Amino acid sequence: MKYKLIIFDIDGTITTHISSWRYIHEKLGIWDALAERYQEKFLAGKISYKRFCELDAAHWKGMPVKRLEKIFKKVRYSKNIIPSIGRLRRMGFKLVAISTGLQFMTDRVKKELGFDYAMSNRLGVRNGRLTGRAKINIAHGAKGRALAGIMKKFRVKPHEVIAIGDTDGDIPMAKLAGYSIAFNSSGKSLSKMVDYNCKSKDFRDVVKRISVIS
Repeated sequence: MKYKLIIFDIDGTITTHISSWRYIHEKLGIWDALAERYQEKFLAGKISYKRFCELDAAHWKGMPVKRLEKIFKKVRYSKNIIPSIGRLRRMGFKLVAISTGLQFMTDRVKKELGFDYAMSNRLGVRNGRLTGRAKINIAHGAKGRALAGIMKKFRVKPHEVIAIGDTDGDIPMAKLAGYSIAFNSSGKSLSKMVDYNCKSKDFRDVVKRISVIS
């Protein structure tokens, strides 16, 4: 088989929602002027990604972790992602999911969809409650670095990897992979640079493309 490993973005690719951080704020009804301002400062380059995450995490200090797990249980998968992942697994691919989002969706994807490996940022938890701290495993713009480590872990070369994402934040891993796919992309730059731009919202169309190139 020409390709051995497929690496997926999670938010907006495997799932229909875009940002785990904002999703929590909105579902808890606290996407207030302060949280929005943190995001604007980060996007404007006024604070680091680490600082942005720390400020967000501080909002949720003391909250029972089970409350967030319950909230993320309601996140919907992209159309036909479940049978599509099953087919890719039967085809023999190693499946990896990475996200600059949080552990709640990453852990769910690994457990429910049977991914071989999943990686994301994580909120600190002690005695079942959030500590207000965050561990940054994948910083904004660092998915290429994450993929490099994953390739070492699975002993594959760049030309043996397929990368699938939906925003410009996925460009670093798309550039490193042997074949890149944009799925229902909201990133103009990503859409232009990938090998295949899938404009469909049905993940079966991605699998069809992978079947052709494999």
